[in-house]
Amino acid sequence: MSASAGAEGSDPNLTPLLDLVLQLIMFFMITVNFVRVDQFADEIILPVAQNATPLDNTAEEFLFLNLNFKGDLVGTLSNYALDTPGKMKVFLTRERVELERASRDKGNKGPTKIVIVLRADQNCRYRDVWSVLDSCKQAGFVHWQLRVMTKAG
Repeated sequence: MSASAGAEGSDPNLTPLLDLVLQLIMFFMITVNFVRVDQFADEIILPVAQNATPLDNTAEEFLFLNLNFKGDLVGTLSNYALDTPGKMKVFLTRERVELERASRDKGNKGPTKIVIVLRADQNCRYRDVWSVLDSCKQAGFVHWQLRVMTKAG
């Protein structure tokens, strides 16, 4: 049993490996696009502020809400209009329960820190922003942030 007897170097077939890598890249690209669609509504023009803070990096979960210039929540995956504080509270309570369950499934113990990220249009009335934040408070959320742009455009 000699290694040199009749042994020629063989090249491995890399085609299946390359195929798998390309499929994974495509999967992640599609998934990233779906996440972006769920979180952001392109119709919302954020207000401009001189100082802004980054997202809270101690949060375990985020819930993105988009408020258009009419004062309606857009981009949510609900099957009904969220046009009253009661409907918003029910929707937000359901989302909080789902996020807490997902956090527990990941192995997190104790209370889950969920941050509401409210993206309100610059032409939205403050009354509508306050109504959404009050519904968040009634649904059990205690952490929230408003999104702004630091430069116009």
